[in-house]
This record gives sequence, C-alpha cells and structure tokens, in this order.
Amino acid sequence: MAVTCVPVLMAALGCGASKPTTEDAAVTETADQVCDMLRGWYNDFSTSVNATMATITDQDDPTTANGILLDGWDELLTLAHSHEQQAADFTLPYSPDRARLLADLQDGAAAATARLESERTDIEDAAPITVDQQGGTLAGAELAIEGARAAFEPPIEEYNDAELLQAFADNDGCDHVVQTN
Repeated sequence: MAVTCVPVLMAALGCGASKPTTEDAAVTETADQVCDMLRGWYNDFSTSVNATMATITDQDDPTTANGILLDGWDELLTLAHSHEQQAADFTLPYSPDRARLLADLQDGAAAATARLESERTDIEDAAPITVDQQGGTLAGAELAIEGARAAFEPPIEEYNDAELLQAFADNDGCDHVVQTN
C-alpha cells in the first residue's frame, strides 16, 4: 500500500501552482514575443536617428544637413516598412485577445509608417538647417519619431484578458513598448 501512495503523492505535489499551465505559458510567451519585437523596433529607430543626428551635428554644415536628415528619414521609412512586414508575418500562441493583438500590431506598424511618411515632405521642403537651428530641427524630428513609436504600441489596457495583462505587467521593459494604465 505504501508503495502505491508514494507515486500518487509525488504526482499530486508535482501539479501544484508552481508550474505554469498551458494557458499561463501561452500568455507569458505572447508578452515575451510582442515586447521583444517592439523593443527591437524601438532600437531600430533609435540607432538610425542617433546616427543621423550625430552626422548632422558632427559636420555642422547647412549645405549638407538637410540631405543627411532626409537620407536618415528614408532609412527610418525603410525600417518602418520592414516592421510592417514583420507584423504581417507575426504569429502568437492562442489567447482570447490574440486576433485583436495581431491586428493592433499590424495597424500600429502601418500607422507608424504613415506618420513618418507625413513628416518627410516637411523635411524635404525645410529651409537649410544652420548650426543655430540644429537643436530645434532635430528635436522636432525626435518628436515625430516618438509619435511613430506611440503609434505602434498596442493598447493592451483595453484588452479583457486579465492573465494576458498580467503577463505584460510581469515582463520587464514591456511598460516602455505597450500602452498601459
């Protein structure tokens, strides 16, 4: 009798709350995948804009600054288009809000691209960027990029899946790339 009870007791102990359920694992994986992708998008934009701004300020040449900013903006647009494709190809494990989250990511990536495209004409038509105007011009460009970043952040605070919301809250750094309360 004792031999039979030990395996049953061990199995019961092994099924405790310390091990995640399949649903817990799915929402954790969802938060991990989404936040990893969005952090990558943030980093892509930051690397690109920082390189552009460094080139402008290092050269301090009004005859080339606008062209450098426009080339940098075109690089951002290329990145934004690649983000759109990445969002279109993105898959997630099942959760009640999976379809909505995927749609929000795709719509957000498209909105980010549209915001950057809308700013391109202003950059193209801008007066030469003198050394005195660099700060204001580059700050304006950074604000436009922040608007694009905000556009691709999914509004997870509107989702009704408490476990998914908790998975996002538990993921370090997610609060910087998704919209939460």
